[in-house]
Amino acid sequence: MPRRALVLLLSCLTLLGVATAVAPAASAEAGPEYVALGDSYAAGVGAPPDGVSGACLRSPHSYPALYARTRPLTHVACSGATTADVLRHQVEAVTATTDLVTITVGGNDTGFSPVLTTCSTAAADETCARAVRAGEAVARFALPVGLAADYGTIRLRAPHARIVVLGYPRLFDETPNCAGVPNQARRALLNHGADTLNAAIRGSAARLGAEFVDVRPAFEGHGVCSADPWINGPAAAGAYHPTARGYALGYLPALVAAAA
Repeated sequence: MPRRALVLLLSCLTLLGVATAVAPAASAEAGPEYVALGDSYAAGVGAPPDGVSGACLRSPHSYPALYARTRPLTHVACSGATTADVLRHQVEAVTATTDLVTITVGGNDTGFSPVLTTCSTAAADETCARAVRAGEAVARFALPVGLAADYGTIRLRAPHARIVVLGYPRLFDETPNCAGVPNQARRALLNHGADTLNAAIRGSAARLGAEFVDVRPAFEGHGVCSADPWINGPAAAGAYHPTARGYALGYLPALVAAAA
């Protein structure tokens, strides 16, 4: 690992600390090979939940569960998780025998839900724009600290594991007419925010020796307001998260291609 990355990692761990709690896994075996970490996008929120993971809302249709049908899986991703939550409650699932770790995290650090709420309800477009810009500032300047702590701790716990970091899709098709969602200008702002978030995640993954998987091309033409959406609209359970088709046809092929 480059010297600068090690210095950054040690600084992150000093700031955030490494706690010992681990969220209950959806399935596990001794000496797991594949460990899935992250937030709601990794847990599978937006697809039917497994019914046993409580507030974490893990789903058998999530991309980790779909990918792991042929191998042991420890799935500890949890709805609402931030980078700090991953560090405190999830990374201990990674062991020296782990050979693959996947993770999607960072959206909650930048205010995923509050920004969407603001852009859905604000009277003025500029109010939405300010919320998006604030989230983008967090993505550029604060999020890399949390990501470095997560990726670096994973690397320390499993020196030989492959770390695959999956990003986020753009949520919206920007067609002019779409009822019940932010207007076209606000949807464009939110999609730009997703691009900024993915850029920050890509940069952090590169610095810490992880592989970034960009899922935006797979979801192109399948956002909210498209003719064939793979992301739930605002009225659905798991609003603004991939549907089961989104995990199967968007995330899974991207992960398979990266892990091949």
